[in-house]
Parts: sequence; structure tokens; C-alpha cells
Amino acid sequence: MNLETSGIHHITALVNDPQTNVDFYENTLGLRLVKKTVNFDDPGIYHLYFGDKIGTPGTIITFFPLESAPSGRIGSGQVERTLFQIPIGASGSWKDYFSSKSIDFEETNHGIWFTDPDGIKLGLVEEDSTSSVYWEQSTMKEDVAIQGFYGAILNSLKPFETGNLLEAMGFKHSADKDDYSMYKGSGDIGSHIWLNRSAVPRGLGGAGTVHHIAFRTEKESDQALWQEFLTSEQGLRITPVMDRQYFKSVYFHEPGGILFEITTDEPGFVTDEDIDVLGQTLTLPEWLETQRPQIEATITEIKRGES
Repeated sequence: MNLETSGIHHITALVNDPQTNVDFYENTLGLRLVKKTVNFDDPGIYHLYFGDKIGTPGTIITFFPLESAPSGRIGSGQVERTLFQIPIGASGSWKDYFSSKSIDFEETNHGIWFTDPDGIKLGLVEEDSTSSVYWEQSTMKEDVAIQGFYGAILNSLKPFETGNLLEAMGFKHSADKDDYSMYKGSGDIGSHIWLNRSAVPRGLGGAGTVHHIAFRTEKESDQALWQEFLTSEQGLRITPVMDRQYFKSVYFHEPGGILFEITTDEPGFVTDEDIDVLGQTLTLPEWLETQRPQIEATITEIKRGES
């Protein structure tokens, strides 16, 4: 099969307080809240999307905030760490910035490691991208701002099988370094996957953990090809195509237990809002509009521009 993913489309995690989430990712990290909607499968919970100015695929980190959610445990069968991409030479500015904000960080051979307020493991890795669109209202200047994803570190229960699947999906094995097998996709954002080869205790879902990782495909007609490939050639169980308003998706657990998603680049986040006002109001798909009064009465109001 010639169908290949160019890299990560988005990564979705579970957190607690939505206000804390917005304060950190928009005000501290300088990402844009490009969409404020709800979990379509559980409309009483926000689904918050952060990315570049327009939510370019490969820049989007999303969250389900649930204030009563118990804490999870990061381990096998999960994304270990989400890695953001920053321009070459920007690390020094970020270290100074984190110090000024009293944000703990660790300098590693691979980048700057840190966590968000809920314990989501994050990293900054230098590598220039031309694919993202800078948001002029970002708290970070363009020459240091996050450009999207560099990639992710995966903890698999079966690293060998997970690696084989990544290669079948279009990632090329590039190196083995330290405890990681490294894979590279064809895109210039979200294209690096590091697969942990070390034994790690099994993870437990909950606040502070990644729920799933989504990989890019161009259009909805691709999904039938992915379903055929993943079921017939890889022996995996795949969901039907699901309409997520801003993209169409299929989901499956890969052999190492991680929830993977294949997601279309189209139609994107400007289908129901103009670019200038992305993320400012609660948007709902047509099939949930009749429930708007109940939903708005359930979810917590989020204030913007406060940290």
C-alpha cells in the first residue's frame, strides 16, 4: 500500500481544571486556543484545542478537562512525552523564560524536559519548520515560539510490533540512541516518533496522561484505504469513520496498547468560525445545538488572557 502518514495530526490528553489548562498552554506556552467545544461523546466536558494561528495539522494539542477525574499513571500503552518544536537557537530563551516563571525544567541530550500543571510530560526540541502559521498575539516572539510538534515518545507493551507498524504507516527507522528507537515521517512538523525500548510498568488512564495520538491523512476517502490496510494486513480492529466536525477519524489500539487515530487534514478549524475569532466562543456541531442551553449550564466558564 502506498498510503502513508506524514506525521502527527494531534495529541489528546486528560486534565482537571479547564482554566488552568488555558492559562498554561495559551498564556504561558503561547499557543492559540483555536477551538473551544465539547467532547462529542460526553458533551458535559470541554474539548479544548490549542495550536498555531489556524490549527495547522501537526500543531494541535487537545484536552478533555474533567475536574473530578482521578490522576492517571504514565506508563506502557501510552504516550510518554509530547515534544514541541522550537526554532534553532531558541532553547536559551526558553530556559530563561521558564526560570522567570518558576517552571521546573531539565536539560537533556534531546531537549528541554518539563511538565504542565497536571503532570503531562512535555519537551522542547530545536528544529525549524516552515509549515506552521505564527499567531501574532502569542505571548512568545516568533523567533522562539513553538512551531507545532516535533514528535512524541511512546511507551509500548510490545516495542518490536509497534515499530513494525510505524514503519508500515510510513515512518522510517532512523537510529537507535540511548533507550529509544527513532522513526521519522515525511513532514517537517510532528514527524519524529521515539519508541522506548526499556521495560516500563503499564500505564493507567486519568488526569495527567495522554488519551490518544492521531496521525495525519489528507482526505476522508483515504480512510477506507486505512481501514482495509489496518484490518486486512495488520490484523487490527478499527472503528467506523467518525465525524469530529473539524476532521474525520478512525481509531484503533496498536499492538503495544496505545490508542492510535488516523485523522484527516480537512476540513480544518475555520469551518464554523473566522480566523480572527477562533476559540473565543463555544462552538457545537449541528447535532448538539439543541442541547446548547444544558451544555452551557454544565461547563465552567473560561476566562481568557489571565494567568
